[in-house]
Amino acid sequence: MLRQNLAKKLVSAKSEKERKTLLEKNREQSDELLALALKEICYAAWTVEPTKAQKTATAIKSLFKFNPNKKIEAYFFWISGIADLTSGKLESTIENLDKSAEVFKKTGKEHDAANTQVAKLYALALLGKYDEAVRCGENALKIFEKYGDQLAAGKIEMNLSNIVSRRELHKKAEKYCLSARDRFSELGEKNWLTMAENSLANTYAEINDFPNAEKFYDTALKRAKAEKMTVTEAEIEASLGNLAMFRGKFAAALRFLESSRQKYEQLKMPHQTAIAELEIADIYLELNLSAEAFAIYENVSGKLRKLKLQGEEARARANFGKTAVLLKKTRTARNELKKSANLYIAEKNKVGAAAVKLNEAMLELNLGNFQKTLSLVKEAERLLKKNENLRHKLTAKWLKGETLQKLGKFEAAEKTLLQTFQDAVEQEQPNIARIALNSLGNLAVQTGETTKAKKYFEKAIELVETLRAPLPAEEFRMAFLANKLAPFENLAKIYLTENDFKSAFFYVEKGRSRALSENLDNDFQLDNQTRTSAKLPEKLRRLREELNWFYSRLNRAEDAEIKGLEQKIKLREKQIANVMRQIESTKDAKFSKSELSVNSADFSDLQKHLGKQKVLIEFVNFNDHLSAFIISDTKINYVENLAKESEIIEFLEGLHFQFGALRFGTKHLEKFMPELKTRADFYLRKLFKKLLEPLEKFLELRDLVIVPVGALHYVPFNALFDGENYLIESREIVYAPGATVWQKLNLKPLKKLENALLFGFADERIPLVNDEIKALEKTFESSKSFTGKRANFKNYTENAPDFDILHLACHGQFRPENPLFSSLHLADGFITVRDICSQKLSAQLVTLSACETGLNKIFAGDEILGLARGFLTAGASSLVLSLWTVNDAATSKLMTDFYAHLQRGNSVSASLRKAQKDFVKKDKHPYFWSSFGIIGK
Repeated sequence: MLRQNLAKKLVSAKSEKERKTLLEKNREQSDELLALALKEICYAAWTVEPTKAQKTATAIKSLFKFNPNKKIEAYFFWISGIADLTSGKLESTIENLDKSAEVFKKTGKEHDAANTQVAKLYALALLGKYDEAVRCGENALKIFEKYGDQLAAGKIEMNLSNIVSRRELHKKAEKYCLSARDRFSELGEKNWLTMAENSLANTYAEINDFPNAEKFYDTALKRAKAEKMTVTEAEIEASLGNLAMFRGKFAAALRFLESSRQKYEQLKMPHQTAIAELEIADIYLELNLSAEAFAIYENVSGKLRKLKLQGEEARARANFGKTAVLLKKTRTARNELKKSANLYIAEKNKVGAAAVKLNEAMLELNLGNFQKTLSLVKEAERLLKKNENLRHKLTAKWLKGETLQKLGKFEAAEKTLLQTFQDAVEQEQPNIARIALNSLGNLAVQTGETTKAKKYFEKAIELVETLRAPLPAEEFRMAFLANKLAPFENLAKIYLTENDFKSAFFYVEKGRSRALSENLDNDFQLDNQTRTSAKLPEKLRRLREELNWFYSRLNRAEDAEIKGLEQKIKLREKQIANVMRQIESTKDAKFSKSELSVNSADFSDLQKHLGKQKVLIEFVNFNDHLSAFIISDTKINYVENLAKESEIIEFLEGLHFQFGALRFGTKHLEKFMPELKTRADFYLRKLFKKLLEPLEKFLELRDLVIVPVGALHYVPFNALFDGENYLIESREIVYAPGATVWQKLNLKPLKKLENALLFGFADERIPLVNDEIKALEKTFESSKSFTGKRANFKNYTENAPDFDILHLACHGQFRPENPLFSSLHLADGFITVRDICSQKLSAQLVTLSACETGLNKIFAGDEILGLARGFLTAGASSLVLSLWTVNDAATSKLMTDFYAHLQRGNSVSASLRKAQKDFVKKDKHPYFWSSFGIIGK
């Protein structure tokens, strides 16, 4: 048998017994030439199929046991070292390769001994042993040049390039890499040429030579795919992801980094998988997914430490500290930045040390320690002085300008910030350009140059839109905008000082409920194309099944089981969120910059939609002070400083304390009801005086469209009390997360509400639900109902898309800590916001006759995160929801009356108003009727 065939059979053998049999049958071929054949298989496999390299190590171990001579021993240690490298066992890699070199030297094979050191360089670099790596590499290079071995010399030069690059010596790296590339090109070595071009591209990316970086990445990636070099392809994708991130092309960065991570995971390469996780955290940090990035850094820092990847651990802890700064976790920030600094000192990496100084400077700036900030920036600039990495220099310059502004040194600040902006544009660093523009705008406001300030803020907004437009998924677009609303708000404030209310309103709306508004135009998350691994959707399906099983168990769990079930539920929810993020990372965005930037309602169209009967009140919060725009068909007004948000929260707490007494039944409270109602009216009157009384002259007797802000999302405006009447008695009231959202919902065509899907799941706390469903069955000519065990997840998902009205009477749960898993409780589990979003609905009206279904987490930009978002995203035009735990009997009566009025041809808002007025006429406590409100048409 030829040795090459025998080597292949040994590698594919299933057991030691099978390998031993093969060797005994081919005793004459079981020699050093067979060991050499195994080494060739190992080298061919380790960048394409790492597990095969590991099988080769098992095969040569069997050969060495069968024929323990020195020459085979040398190959045994060599192959074992390569296998260890693919498994992330770096110290074992070095130990085995050194043993191999020693044996080769003893047998007079100086050239083979030098060859073992090629892979050793890579391991030394990952461990941060750069001086040793350079010495080792240069010694080996001399030997290869002595023997005229161009291939091995090129490999050494490429590894030396990567090593000096990790110390930010990029010009030296370029020199090594160009030489290696020339050697590989002359030899026609496609695989090594591909890796050299990837390294060369990395070098150009680090010195901001983006055209050359792109050129070499593109060439290398095409060749890696053609040659089926999966490991190298993953490396190049990671490099392309980082390049895209540096340039503010975040959608491309997400796609490349996630694709790379999935490849490493499938290849079972722990050290590369850990580095890929670090890179995912970095892009999440750029996109302002700070909590998600924090969790990854917290986890991956320990992994990198165990793997002894010192350089990567230093970077992880530096960015972990930076994330902690953003999340105002000062103690964590200081601890992680200190650890990172120590690691970079050990690495002798000045650029890394400078990055830590800049993160520390950001922390001190946020704490108001401006002199300390300047001192840290100065230290960072000293470390960066002779370095070619411009990104950190730009960050240092911006921090200096921002700090000088805080210290009142306006002239010096302006000069520094202008230079930062110009350099950022020249170096294709749009994110730095954006923050420099906002700083320049703030500076111009302080110096009274409002025209200049407007120009800066407008340019900053344009950059925000440019960076945001390509992002593929709602979560990414929403998070990205969250910490970039300042220029929108700053422009609005300028226009308010000029009494240009229309322009001020325009910029307020541009930053309000953006992601939700965009979803109303496009079924964005329902039909995007994705390039993700087929395993992820299957993993998502399995996790969702497991989660629903745990949800159903929770419904009937004993007290002792609940804590354990809740832990399992939270774990599955976290895993689902992570998998969905991975899937969404690979989607293609369907929106262009121009489509996404046109978010604000067209003002004349908005006025036309309001007509003579409606007025829109849009509340805003500037520095804890609530103000309001009032828009009718003919004019726009603005009333400022209605109240502090903290005052409103205090009144709401008082109101909910009064309502709390009624949540557990009214059987023993009937004689106290008049007094309880008076106490509740006291707070409702306080809220009226603060929020609506100053606006009354602009409202006339028109119906209201309320756009709340912050805590106002929890105010029952329909029950606000003027001392004699509740607001619902005089007008219809609807709510909307933004004027643009309201307008888009009203653009949806009206259709006759002909059929209804009725879902009811009763228990001891809401025993009358089945009666409510039976009563509603009589109200509708065409309906389909599910109660008891039939009110389950499967029946909901199969039927929900087909009905004009969805009525869901069951328990609802708002999850403030995890709002996208807020849920409605069905017979066999919970239907969550994520589930609702994933299914297209044709329903014009959705009524959630359940507790707390109208509660939302209010995210930056007044994005609502809760059940309401789910149904609006899925396609509903109007929602009827509740703000607190409702009374079962009162709710059943209210719903029956509401639908009766609706069937008589009244609008949704008119029907709810009539039903609630019937309670008011009977002098019922507001708790029983005012919880429900309408979002939408």
